[in-house]
Amino acid sequence: MRNTTRLLRSLAAAGGLLMMTGLAPAADSTLLFVGTWPKNVAVLEEASGTIIDRIQLISDAPRTLLPTQDRKKIIAITIKDAGFETIDVETRKVVDSFTLGSTTKRIRLQGSALDPGGRYVYVVMNVANKLIDRFEIEKPKFAIVDLQEKKIAKTVELPKEVSPSANMGGGGGGGRGGGQMRFSPDGKYLWFFRDNIYIVDTTDFKIVETIPLARPEFPYMEAISLSGNEDPNEEPGKMTAIFNTSDPVVHRRIFGVAQIDLNTRKIEFTPIGPAIASMNGNVRLSPDRKSAYGVTINGVHGDRYCEFFVLDMGSRKITKRASFPGRTRFSIGMTTDGKNLIVYGAGYTMELYDTTTLQFVRQIDMNADMTTPLVALPKRPVQAAATR
Repeated sequence: MRNTTRLLRSLAAAGGLLMMTGLAPAADSTLLFVGTWPKNVAVLEEASGTIIDRIQLISDAPRTLLPTQDRKKIIAITIKDAGFETIDVETRKVVDSFTLGSTTKRIRLQGSALDPGGRYVYVVMNVANKLIDRFEIEKPKFAIVDLQEKKIAKTVELPKEVSPSANMGGGGGGGRGGGQMRFSPDGKYLWFFRDNIYIVDTTDFKIVETIPLARPEFPYMEAISLSGNEDPNEEPGKMTAIFNTSDPVVHRRIFGVAQIDLNTRKIEFTPIGPAIASMNGNVRLSPDRKSAYGVTINGVHGDRYCEFFVLDMGSRKITKRASFPGRTRFSIGMTTDGKNLIVYGAGYTMELYDTTTLQFVRQIDMNADMTTPLVALPKRPVQAAATR
């Protein structure tokens, strides 16, 4: 009895200490952030699917959300005038904001990557200057945006190989936005996914290595295309993506899985089967990385047929397929527990599908058109008023 009393007193004291420090336990461990029109970032509790906040941006609608490595801030890049807004994750407030463009200088950003230190954003930039009698279009440039100084720290003319106007290899460059950019783990190099993969030194913006995809040095393959989007379940320093190619003899189209090591610069291609007319270039790994989930699309408009597929990463074989009513444009995400796939983007709703059965689970009404990829971050303890 005495031991029980002591235990209860200890628990009560611990609870009081928790309240005195102003920390209350969170009901949910993960928050989802996604940009929406007209100029907001919606915040959802992942477990309940409830929108708990809408962060009002200053400049315009967000197009990209870049979380810092410490997960304490999110950099929102907006459409109009190339705006950069820093969101504090804990308070869910905009703590800094600036734009690069003006009424006489229109800047369009194509591709972006946040450096590991969280201070600089590397972008591909197109500039149109409005003069008295004409518009002057500058050549595409690399630009380093200093978030602390709120200005462009450096620009370098873009090598023609990684120019947004370069051939994208059948869609492997990432579609809108001029292709994908990924930092190496040490922050010394940028990977550009175009018709080939170009690795660029971040100090002088020189191409240090080219990994050919248009004419690859791999047997039984030609004209490989893939994209470089990030997956939160990916092993650090590595990436997994769907690739499309064809054999060099009869040019039969096939698809497969590519695994890239950003440290060693090694790429492993595994062909899987005949290519589908249209494929989402990215896959979502399960938290244990034993399975990957992707999407195939056949037909257009009224004849459009969308299908999930599940890939066993050990055997590299498709183990399950299931159709679903995909919208005209959409992205695929996954809940952090790996239990649900999320279909979202270019619409007002998110649809959740069970990763085991691939069947519909529920719909989340966002009440706004979504404009960015999802960002999942741990929910931080909420500051509560201290009690005496």
